[in-house]
Amino acid sequence: MKCDKGSVMLEILVSLSLLMMTVSLLLPQTLLIMQERKNIQFRYKAQLLLKEAAAAYMYDHIVSPVIEKRYENTVYTIQWEIEKVCVMWKDSKQRENERCRYVKK
Repeated sequence: MKCDKGSVMLEILVSLSLLMMTVSLLLPQTLLIMQERKNIQFRYKAQLLLKEAAAAYMYDHIVSPVIEKRYENTVYTIQWEIEKVCVMWKDSKQRENERCRYVKK
């Protein structure tokens, strides 16, 4: 057992390099999962805004041509056409998204 200290140092270097490779592979996927979670929250909020606008139209007959609402640094634009309401917003990657719903009186 002459070289016991050298082999321990080599084992530590190998284990640290394996740990760094694992972290470098998992970190980008974790960031993508976090962005997708945020996009799901944006879609959920847009769906709620669509339901509110549809309910206001069906029960109160209130129609505003264009409404802008801001929630957590995201601007949602609610736009009415004849019997269709659409919500537009930008997601975490700054892509334009749109959800629409048809409404009858």
